[in-house]
Amino acid sequence: MSSPSVNFIGSNYDQSARRKSWMLVGVFSILVTLISAAGAAASYRSVQSGNSVVDEFVRLPVIGDIRSLVFGGPEAPLAIAPGVKRDDNKMNILLLGIGGAGHDGSLLTDSIIFASVDLKEKRVGLVSIPRDTAWKRADGTYEKINSVHAWEEQDHPGEGAVRTAKKFAEAFDTHIDHVVRIDFRGFVAFIDALGGIDINVERGFTDAEYPTEDDLYQTISFKKGQQRMDGATALMYVRSRHGNNGEGGDFARARRQQLVLQAVRERLMSLNTLSDPNKLGNIYSAITRHVQSDLSPWDAFRLAPMIQDFSRDKIASHVITDAPDGELVSTNLNNNYLLFPKGGDWTRIKSLISDPFLTDEELEAKVPSLAKVEVKNGTTRTGLAYDVTNALMLQGFDSMVAGNALKRTYKKTLVFDLTGGKKTVELAKLRNSLDADLALTEATSTKMNDGKVYRAVYAEQLSKEIILNEQTDFLVILGESAYPFVETYATQTQP
Repeated sequence: MSSPSVNFIGSNYDQSARRKSWMLVGVFSILVTLISAAGAAASYRSVQSGNSVVDEFVRLPVIGDIRSLVFGGPEAPLAIAPGVKRDDNKMNILLLGIGGAGHDGSLLTDSIIFASVDLKEKRVGLVSIPRDTAWKRADGTYEKINSVHAWEEQDHPGEGAVRTAKKFAEAFDTHIDHVVRIDFRGFVAFIDALGGIDINVERGFTDAEYPTEDDLYQTISFKKGQQRMDGATALMYVRSRHGNNGEGGDFARARRQQLVLQAVRERLMSLNTLSDPNKLGNIYSAITRHVQSDLSPWDAFRLAPMIQDFSRDKIASHVITDAPDGELVSTNLNNNYLLFPKGGDWTRIKSLISDPFLTDEELEAKVPSLAKVEVKNGTTRTGLAYDVTNALMLQGFDSMVAGNALKRTYKKTLVFDLTGGKKTVELAKLRNSLDADLALTEATSTKMNDGKVYRAVYAEQLSKEIILNEQTDFLVILGESAYPFVETYATQTQP
């Protein structure tokens, strides 16, 4: 006799299962219909535009709608600063270049580029940040900005790029949607996978101090003009820091890095790589071990066709520099070379990163006017005026070294107000920071040996101190009371 069956599921299970099956079939049928219709539309658009079917398929609005349906709406940014509103018409990408295994400082970022893609106007802005730019740590010390990634990767292996993006987004008051980090070997493999790139070398140069892998030096040179570069040659071109003919230093190197990015774009376009999944796959395979990014292969393939929408004349390039008309000034803190924004104010740099398409006039309108200070050393401590000038710059002053005072016996720092009491806030800040007294003498005019008329003040023992710049707001003569001021600024050793 057979045993009775026991239904643990319930008597209405079969009916419910059938309903779910029909629902799945229905949804699947709708998706197939949509994709088939999209394929037909893409084929038609391909004939009309001359682009590939794959390219037009990715661009179809319905594909974006399907992705939103499946993945839950617009993609959130990878990192965003508090209080910053994301512009959905812009996609910001952080590009980082490191040495990688086998190189000194393998995790330090030799290259930092913010790429802002304007999806509406079809234009791209590139902003290069020098590796020596000062970065303020949580403990108040300063280090070079190229150390940020090294610390993050050291403390969180495999997450350095993403964590760096989050720190940079907060520091520069922006949002970063994606980050891509590549090492030297990956860069070489990428250029070679393209079959090389064509670069128009703007200025020929020779670098006799290009580093070799065995910690020695070799001489490299580039001739002016158009030339094809393989991966190894292109790496030398973007890494060189000691070239002649105006091609030495990080600023010239940053400019060359941007030229290479544009050359890569041109090469991708000329080979129709962006519309060929097989070519994209081969490139990705060549560099996958040398890249760290939040982008999945699918994301990369999906975004790649966008590159051809942006013409060369709609690429704006900026290199943050310490040139007279640049954004930075060079300083030396505890024998560490660092670059700070003029007056310690980051407004111009943040504005440029937020919108690389702003004109110089628009950028200047965003930058506050800074009080100008001349600093003279009234003590026997060598380099005090230079150190104080740097420190005042960090506090929001446009400061400059004016040499030594005529007397070097000052115990108390003196501040001469040349504004007639028009900048009381800045005056109070100077006196408080430097533990200074306010000098009561007023400026007079004096004619010097060069025939020019300068302002002058009478200081200790009626010594006549000349004011070099007619725009100067305050003259500071340093006394020993200023010593503690510069000792509060320290730098951090890199990893």
